[in-house]
Amino acid sequence: MDFNNLIKLSDNAIKNNKFIQAVKFLEDAIKIKPNSYDLHLKLGLLNQHLSNYEKSIHYFEKSITFDPRSVSAHFNLGLIYFKLNNKNLSLKYYLKAIDLDPKNFLVSYNLGNYYFSIDDIDNSEKYYLKSIEIDHKQFYPYNNLFQIYDRSNNFIKLKEIIKKIIYIFGRTPSVKFLEGIFEFRKKNYSKTIEIFRNLEVDNKDVQRSSLKENILAKSYDFVGSYTQAFKHFSKSNLIVEQSLKLNSNKNKYIEFINQRLSLNFEDLINLELESEEIDDLKDPVFLIGFPRSGTTLLDTILRTHKSIKVIEEKSLVDELINHLNKNTGGELLKLNTIEKNFIRKLRNFYFERRKALVSYEKNTIFIDKMPLNIFYIPELKKIFPKSKFILAIRNPCDVVLSCFMQPFLPNDAMNNFFNLEDTAEFYDLVMKLWKKYCATFNLNLHILKYEEVVNNFDYTLKSLIKFLEVEWSDDLKNFYLTASKRGIIQTPSYNQVNMPLYTNSIGRWKNYSKQFSNVDPILSKWMKTFEY
Repeated sequence: MDFNNLIKLSDNAIKNNKFIQAVKFLEDAIKIKPNSYDLHLKLGLLNQHLSNYEKSIHYFEKSITFDPRSVSAHFNLGLIYFKLNNKNLSLKYYLKAIDLDPKNFLVSYNLGNYYFSIDDIDNSEKYYLKSIEIDHKQFYPYNNLFQIYDRSNNFIKLKEIIKKIIYIFGRTPSVKFLEGIFEFRKKNYSKTIEIFRNLEVDNKDVQRSSLKENILAKSYDFVGSYTQAFKHFSKSNLIVEQSLKLNSNKNKYIEFINQRLSLNFEDLINLELESEEIDDLKDPVFLIGFPRSGTTLLDTILRTHKSIKVIEEKSLVDELINHLNKNTGGELLKLNTIEKNFIRKLRNFYFERRKALVSYEKNTIFIDKMPLNIFYIPELKKIFPKSKFILAIRNPCDVVLSCFMQPFLPNDAMNNFFNLEDTAEFYDLVMKLWKKYCATFNLNLHILKYEEVVNNFDYTLKSLIKFLEVEWSDDLKNFYLTASKRGIIQTPSYNQVNMPLYTNSIGRWKNYSKQFSNVDPILSKWMKTFEY
C-alpha cells in the first residue's frame, strides 16, 4: 500500500475513534518515511492517548531528533512523565517547552499543575497567572488559584480571585460552587446553604458532588440544624462509598488488626533490641492516634518551636514497612529473627527518605505525624528502640463523629468512616490493638488529651515540651500565626490550623445523641478507659 493511502486510512480511523487501527497504518507509513517528524509526533500522540506510554515516549524522543524545537513533543513528554510520577523528567521537558514557546497556554498551565503537586506555591501561582495572561478566558487556572489560596488560608487573595472569577465568567454552576466555598470560609453559613441547596452538580463528578454535600452539612451544623446536617453528611459519604464499590477494600485494615489481635503477644516481648547504639542517628518521635483526635492541632503547635520539625502525614513509615515486609513476608513474629545489619539498612532507608522531605539540622527534634502509624508499634519499636511516642486522645464520641463528618481522601482505612457504626467499630478495634501493644511493650510514651490542650494550654504543652527535652518557648502560644505562613496544608483540617484555640468542637457529638444510640455500647467502655 502506498504512503498517501496509508495516511488517508489512518486519518479516517482517527475520525471514527479507531485509534489502534490508526496506529497500525502509521507504523506501516513510517517504514516508508522513517525520518518523518510528523509521523513520529502523530504516533507519539496516538500511543499517549492509548496509554501506551513506553511507545509514546519512544516516538516523541525520535521526533525531537528530527526537530529539536518541537514544543509539542517536549510538552507531551512532560505530561507523560508527570503521569508516570517521574517528576524530574517531567519538569525537564516542561521547562524546555516553555523556553521554546513562552506564550503557550497549555505549557504554562501544566507547569502550574506540576508545582502545585509538589506544594511549591510561589511557582504554581506564577505559572497559573502567566497562563491567565496568555488566555484570560480559560477557567481552570482561576479555579486552581482558588484552591491554592483556599488551602494555604490566604484569605486576601482568595477574596480577590473569587471577585475576578465572578466578573469574568458570571455565576455559572462551576463559579457558584467556588462562591459557596468562599462564603463558607467567611462563616456566612446561611449564604452557603442558599447557594449549595439549589446548586446542581454533575453526579459523575464524585469529588465535587460529595464536597458540596459535605460543606452543606457543615453549614447546617453551624446554624444548629443537626437533623439536616446529619442527612447531608450521610449523603456526602454515600456518594463516595458508591463510587468506590469496585476499588475499595475497607476490610483490609480490619483483617490486619484482627490478625494481630489473635497473636500471642508474649512472643513479641523479645522484639526489643539491646540498649547499645545501632548507629549515631537519633530516633524519631512518632505522633500517633486515631484520626481526628487532635494530631493536626499538635502538629501546628509543635512546628512553631524553632527546635522542632514536623513531617506532616507523609508515607515514610508505610514505605519502611513495605521494605521490611520483603524480608519478613509481613509475619510479625519474624521480627525476632531480623539481624542488626538489616535494621541498620532499614534505619538508613527511613532517614534518607526523611532527608528528601525536610533538611537535617543538628539538635533538631523530628516528629513524624501520621495518626495510623499506631498500627505499626512493634515494627517501629524494633527499628527505632529509642523512639518516643505521642498519643493524641480525644473524647471517643467526638472522634467518631468527626471522622464521619470529614471528607477524607478515600483509602482502605478511611473507607471505614462512611457511617457511625463502621467508624465506631473501627475505633474499637484500633484501640484494642493499642491497648495490647501497651501491655506488651515498654514505650517511651506521652499521652495528650485534645480537651486538655484546649482548656489548659500552658500546663499541658509544658509537660509535652519537657517530654521532648527542648526548652519552652512562648512562641507556642501564637501557633496560629505561624500556621498562616505554612503554605498548602494537606490535612483535612487545613481551614482550622490558623485559628486560635476554640471549644465548640468539644462535646459536639451531643448534638447527634439520637444517631449515637446504636454505637453507645461500643464507645462507652472507651469513654471510661480514657476517663471521659
